[in-house]
Amino acid sequence: MNDKVKNYCDSCGQDTHHSIEGVHRLTTDPDIYHCMTEHAVVKCCGCDTVSFRKAFHDYEGAYPDEYNEWNVPITVENYPPARAGSVDIRHLPEIVESIYSETCSAYKSGARILAGIGFRATIEAICNDQEIGGKELSARINNLASKGLISKKDSGRLHSIRFLGNDAAHDIKIPSDRSLEAALVIVEHLMTTVYVLDQESKDALDSLIEDFPKFEALLNGKLDDFAAGDEYPLQKYLGKDSRLIAGKKLEKLLHAAIGKGEFKRLKFGKKAKFLDFPEELQHYIVVDPA
Repeated sequence: MNDKVKNYCDSCGQDTHHSIEGVHRLTTDPDIYHCMTEHAVVKCCGCDTVSFRKAFHDYEGAYPDEYNEWNVPITVENYPPARAGSVDIRHLPEIVESIYSETCSAYKSGARILAGIGFRATIEAICNDQEIGGKELSARINNLASKGLISKKDSGRLHSIRFLGNDAAHDIKIPSDRSLEAALVIVEHLMTTVYVLDQESKDALDSLIEDFPKFEALLNGKLDDFAAGDEYPLQKYLGKDSRLIAGKKLEKLLHAAIGKGEFKRLKFGKKAKFLDFPEELQHYIVVDPA
């Protein structure tokens, strides 16, 4: 078997050249309907993945092209079928990953009603994981936006999937392939926004610090480079990382922690100008840890 064919490879995620390792061809009686079904075991010439290919050659539907050559329509099915879904499931919570994976399996297997219900259930699972309240999914989607996890425009798209899932579940309405393709894109965008981007950027990009424990850990690390008795404003201790602190909220929490004796590495110093900054800044004195 030296024949080759262009075929989808599930491992490569695209069409590649495949060698035909074994083939069986079944031709029907031309007097009844002229066609041929070809079953073949094929192997990717790039990664050596072996798969099954079924090709239906419809000779009755052949037509001449602009070069007056006959084109025979060929319908191809592959096993395993082309994968659905592109989100790295390692970043997803277990319940979200489970429902998303099952939905993608239903989608690529042609179970369109189950896929429509599954995309809606995936949104529900994300709301559960993020502890988003609301008696109905409509309210929970709105709360995703009000809590800043998604934009208002994103919430409108999620409502469209809610409608699709409701129609599939209650009216047994079969979603179109185009609707399911759009739903997959929208749900994956939601998961990317809520889970993937934070995980991917955590160690690769600087991000704003908004909670006190992270701020405290950063400040403690910076104070290791200063000596007891040093007196500077917070910006001096933080250096370039001052840009990661938005607003005055965290400094106010630092004030409260120093006042209660909960943060013991600094005490209040003078309030004065520092370098060429136009306003007076609160200074803090480094305390000897001993």
